[in-house]
Amino acid sequence: MSRQALLRLVAENAPLQAEPILAPLLEMLSLARKACEDDLDKFLIMLVVAIRAAGHRQFAAALLSQGEAGPASPFPSLGVNIQSIADSIGAPKETVRRKVADLVGLGWIAREGNELFLTPCAYQTLTPVREAIHSLAVRYHEVVHGFLAETGAGSAEPS
Repeated sequence: MSRQALLRLVAENAPLQAEPILAPLLEMLSLARKACEDDLDKFLIMLVVAIRAAGHRQFAAALLSQGEAGPASPFPSLGVNIQSIADSIGAPKETVRRKVADLVGLGWIAREGNELFLTPCAYQTLTPVREAIHSLAVRYHEVVHGFLAETGAGSAEPS
């Protein structure tokens, strides 16, 4: 099934499945807001920093080794700075700068020159949010799989 067809299927069935689609999103965003001092912009900043870290080929190895050795240095990253975050989330650069300073103060982001890095502290602190994101992904898979089963549409692999 093509990606477009899958999107149509989800859109057509979404009104019937509002609770299973929206409830996990609400739970994840509520946890994120609470973890980020009632500031969802800080969560968006953390998402950008985490995406750039997770994209690095050595991220998984660094994640495993930091558990064995205790506190570790920041995770490797593909590179992110205040301007790239501002561009990614559509926020003013000065707003991002202030919030990044707060996140550096919390120990969630490390700064080396203009580059920003995810820290093990952030990774640990945001575990409940990360788990909620995983639950959201699984729930969405279940919902879409259910749409496909009900319509007899077959494979959920987008093309």
